[in-house]
Amino acid sequence: MVVKIPVRTTKQEEAIDITEEVQRSIRAAGVREGFVIIYVPHDAAAVSIHRTLTEKEAPKLDEMLDAMNPDRVAPEYTTAALVAPTEVGVVVDGKMVLGEDQRIYFYEFDGPKDRVVYVYVGGSR
Repeated sequence: MVVKIPVRTTKQEEAIDITEEVQRSIRAAGVREGFVIIYVPHDAAAVSIHRTLTEKEAPKLDEMLDAMNPDRVAPEYTTAALVAPTEVGVVVDGKMVLGEDQRIYFYEFDGPKDRVVYVYVGGSR
């Protein structure tokens, strides 16, 4: 089953937590055991799974991008390629397996824009 998650970004560069939307997509598919593919079909956006950071701990996206590309000469799609357009996960007991402190983030590098994230869920019910 494929589910589309609409994402509306409000800044040129931002990270948006889409964990709950992905988990809802898995529940809607009715898959108990299997896999999930999360895909972002945009050249200036990406998806990543990593540790949850509090607002106080969270590094600013601009600071991370400056560290990767201090002159900012690379176009947005080059920056997006440094993250990745796809994540793959395992579904157990009807939800994606994540570490207790992991979340799924959508990254925008050329916003604000209306975007879409595709979630494919396969496996057994």
